[in-house]
Amino acid sequence: ACPLCLLFLVPCFLPCRWLVNGTEVPLGLDLRYSLVAGSLVISNPESVRDTGSYQCLAINRCGTIISRAANLKFGYLHDFPPDSRSPQTAYEGVGTFLVCQPPTHYPALSYRWLINEFPNFIKKDDGRWFVSQVTGNLYLAKAEPNDTGNYFCFTTINMDISTKSTFSKANLLTVLPDATPRKSAPIIKVRFPAETYALAGQTTQLECYAYGNPVPKLRWRKVDGLMPSKAGSSVEGPALILPDLSFDDEGVYECEAYNSEGRDMYQGRINKVNGARLKISNLALEDSGMYQLVGENKHGTIYSTAELRVQVQAPDFRLNPVRRLIPAARGGQVMMECRPRAAPKPSLFWSRGTELLINSSR
Repeated sequence: ACPLCLLFLVPCFLPCRWLVNGTEVPLGLDLRYSLVAGSLVISNPESVRDTGSYQCLAINRCGTIISRAANLKFGYLHDFPPDSRSPQTAYEGVGTFLVCQPPTHYPALSYRWLINEFPNFIKKDDGRWFVSQVTGNLYLAKAEPNDTGNYFCFTTINMDISTKSTFSKANLLTVLPDATPRKSAPIIKVRFPAETYALAGQTTQLECYAYGNPVPKLRWRKVDGLMPSKAGSSVEGPALILPDLSFDDEGVYECEAYNSEGRDMYQGRINKVNGARLKISNLALEDSGMYQLVGENKHGTIYSTAELRVQVQAPDFRLNPVRRLIPAARGGQVMMECRPRAAPKPSLFWSRGTELLINSSR
């Protein structure tokens, strides 16, 4: 649970109301809720009462818009099960892996592995080892006898205000020596999804790792175009990192594992989704106002807002037509209204038959 006594949600600077899960927040009725410069402040937030989706309704004379959802969730990381783990055996020169099986948690974890005792962590720059940040599993491209030992999966949850870590029971790995370890061509064991759907502006990471003797090297390329320069040094290694994703980054990516005995390759595609367009035919002044696009998929929901101001319109009598029959009394007065919709303001003239009327005593 969040240890802070106050929780601020995104600011909303126009006159506004707040919704939680579609229901209006009882500002003024529940003292735990208050507004500070439009921001919703929740005092002493609780997981059971306050978890949910919050949205701000901003209101002015042009209309009303609703903000993107601010999903309030409480981070947690449970302990690993207390059960002992089965020992594993591998042969010298052969690849193997150890399963992490992380406990339930929110949000995402980062993973490291310990050997025998704290703080003896697996070194990230050792190409024989790879720790998947997707599954937490530990992969060994080519086992050696001195790899025998107890291995612990070490998980960490990082939140804005706190960090928590926990580690698994020991995974005993025994590597049996081989007098003549055989060389082998690479075999890719860690594969990224064949189809990866990513959100523009966010970071996407693809993982690829192979067994082999000698230890395979890994390199990435974009099959249908140039590799984005933002990938940097990650084009050589088990994880391709693409920050600040754009639509130009969409395409097919290939991981190649190679050593002196051969090579192995794997391909997958990164997709993004184009937004829809709203087309308004026969535009009129009453179409002016606030318009909001809502984009939603399994990754979440985003909102984009625009104001439409219709400033030019030919004269139009459809809303206020001139009356076809106007009863009047002889010797009295009669008024016939002319109120077309138009922008800019139109010039008005009256005619009787073919005669253009002008101001007179009548």
